[in-house]
Amino acid sequence: MRARELGMSLVELLVAVAIGLIGILIITQAYLVGDNFNRATLGEGGAQTNGLISLYTIERDARNAGYGFNNPAALGCGQIYWYRDPEFSGNMGGSLPNISLAPVLIEHDTVAPANPDKITFLYSSEGERMLPTSIQKNPSKGNAATVFVDGVDGFQTGDVIMIVTPSGCVLGNITHTQSVSQFLQLNPGASGPNNPPAWPWPFLYTAGDSVLNMGDPRLNTYQIGGGKLQLVSALLSTGTATPTDLVDGIVDLRALYGKDTNNDNVVDTYEFTTPATGAEWLQVLAVKVAVLARVGNYEKKSVGASECDATTVVPTWSGSTAGGTVADNNRIATANPFLAISVASGSEDRCYRYRVFETTVPLRNMIWRP
Repeated sequence: MRARELGMSLVELLVAVAIGLIGILIITQAYLVGDNFNRATLGEGGAQTNGLISLYTIERDARNAGYGFNNPAALGCGQIYWYRDPEFSGNMGGSLPNISLAPVLIEHDTVAPANPDKITFLYSSEGERMLPTSIQKNPSKGNAATVFVDGVDGFQTGDVIMIVTPSGCVLGNITHTQSVSQFLQLNPGASGPNNPPAWPWPFLYTAGDSVLNMGDPRLNTYQIGGGKLQLVSALLSTGTATPTDLVDGIVDLRALYGKDTNNDNVVDTYEFTTPATGAEWLQVLAVKVAVLARVGNYEKKSVGASECDATTVVPTWSGSTAGGTVADNNRIATANPFLAISVASGSEDRCYRYRVFETTVPLRNMIWRP
């Protein structure tokens, strides 16, 4: 009876501790595996959300592109001549940025193609008049700020207008409208910061030139910076616009113009060559956009691998043709691959997974133009 009251022996204690440690090890391993699966699921879901939000944001602006100036006469303007008190645009020797009159402008770096593309959309968010008005009289001496037109309906005080001439296009602010005499007043000052202090700047309009109502223009540029999709929104501004971070985890952006080159109202080629004339801009009916989203989880190398191998091949999209052009759903796509990431040996980019999101957006204001 005394022997039975001595308690557990040392051997029994060691066995119990060993069993407990094995249980803790199994539970810990199961937790780590479950946590890895959870992180992978959340990472994949986050990348999908980021990619879809990015495409939705860009697509929304693309659908508005060209509103207010989708006119054959205006699309051949090229760079706009514009003024914002007290500076002129760069094409007039000033410090303001040059603005190209185009519904969508794709900036593709042909010198360093690994850099992401930039996409700029121009449109008016307001404006009651879609068709241009015609200038009826040559400017009177010393009073070019009074523009006589064939009608002032749809023009309001404060609207930004664009005067289209054979020499180029200039912007101005309406400071007054006169329905009886049918003229638009473009006086300089606080109410007309886009009106120059004196005409001509750099040329005068003449009878027969057109006036378009730009309303309240928007110029939005989408770009990649710091692994994020950024927006630069600047027009008629004297300062440098600061990029705004929109979506995390977006590491590359690619775009192509969809062009109708045979005038059958069907896009037959996708390319990043920027149109040079008004006739070429009329061919642009769509834009194809792709973003590359990075899954945020840093993944270690697989068992037996010498380095990270989560991604070993550069992601591709329908514009990533290696040889220059290939058939793409009966369309021709010029090569514009994802190059902003490197999957070369030793690259940290190999330690992450990626997801590609792309869409083609019809430019409805170009399709339904007057």
